[in-house]
Amino acid sequence: MRNDTEKILYVLNEWFEGKLPWFIERSFPYEWVDSNLILVLAGVRRSGKTYLLYQIVDRLRKDISPQNIIYINLEDDRLYPITGNEIGDILTVYRRNFSVSKSHRVYLFLDEVQNIPNWERTLRRFYDREKGLKLIITGSSAHLLSSEIASSLRGRTLTYRVYPFSFREFLKTKGVSYGVERLRFSRKKDEVLRLFKEYMEYGGFPQVVCEKTRTDLLKEYYRSIMYRDIIERYSIRNIPLFENFLKLTVQNMSSLFSFGKVANVLKSIGYRVSKSTLIDYLRYIENAFLAFEVPVFSYSVKDHIQYPRKIYLIDTGLRNAVSFRFTEDRGRLAENIVFVELLRRFGEGIYYWKDHYGHEVDFVIKKGFQVDQIIQVCWSPDDEKTLKREVAALLKAMEEFKLSYGVVLTEDMYEDREIDNSRVEFRPLWLWLIS
Repeated sequence: MRNDTEKILYVLNEWFEGKLPWFIERSFPYEWVDSNLILVLAGVRRSGKTYLLYQIVDRLRKDISPQNIIYINLEDDRLYPITGNEIGDILTVYRRNFSVSKSHRVYLFLDEVQNIPNWERTLRRFYDREKGLKLIITGSSAHLLSSEIASSLRGRTLTYRVYPFSFREFLKTKGVSYGVERLRFSRKKDEVLRLFKEYMEYGGFPQVVCEKTRTDLLKEYYRSIMYRDIIERYSIRNIPLFENFLKLTVQNMSSLFSFGKVANVLKSIGYRVSKSTLIDYLRYIENAFLAFEVPVFSYSVKDHIQYPRKIYLIDTGLRNAVSFRFTEDRGRLAENIVFVELLRRFGEGIYYWKDHYGHEVDFVIKKGFQVDQIIQVCWSPDDEKTLKREVAALLKAMEEFKLSYGVVLTEDMYEDREIDNSRVEFRPLWLWLIS
């Protein structure tokens, strides 16, 4: 069995001798790499964090010596068993065995850093003492977000969230070029609509987009996230209970979520479970970036506490691969896609709205102290009764927040309507996603 030094030396040698794999270039704020803060790439497993690291490395290699760029995948089985000393030993092994250009700083990329015990302390020591070192790390846990990160690193990190491919990135991967302004009247529209249907069904996980056995791969992702990022990480003992809770959570995508109702379902099939246990379980699921809660928008703290939250998933493909479905369920899939896109664009300040008369709007976007925009998702506007209900709720919310317009995202409707001195913009979801 190799000791820690030998393990690290073996992995480093392979890195410096190898070539970067092919990757799809994604949008990224490269100026963050120039910051002295620790750069954190956080997101769900298999969302493309590693390949985004490769993209950053590729950009750096154009200006500095490749010997000054170190990459370590901390899920590499050749580093196991993990002792906890691996990160601390990396620089020592590197400096003793490889030449370093002193005209540039050293860039240390650590992939899936949460697998190392006490990693925060080691990075804090590097940050404080190694002034010529830039740290760039990834992880599949919300504990790497600036709001959750350990106090020893708070104020020393910049966090960039990595999501599965957006529809814009999906089209780029498929080799589809287009002009947004003319796309509605172009021959390419049919191709884009066909690909959007594929995107709704299989989602945007990068490898899934490029594979043929997509459903099987998505099922494997689901199992990997469930067991490695949740059950093992949080030492969950009652695995069957958690598996069934996760199934119910996934099934509730784009819907209001009640812990009481879910607890009753689980009790009806023989599980003894408390509401507090289920609250912990949902927190673990969120920490793995698998699902997200969206609260009601209200100026009342009481409403925030008592109103149920809506549940959305990181990717529609995951849900479709593991759920028992009777219909295509396009409306809920569309709503989930809108939520994830809003996460990409805004990161926070996303709510749903409901008044005491039952009017409900899917998304309220708050910027600063003000509501900036409201969005309703109505997949099939051909149903006049449904459309009338959705628009009525949107108008009530526009009145509540004193907004001059609201947006309704549909399957393929493009129209502006003036209603009661307010403007309602109907837009195809696929077009909104790439605009």
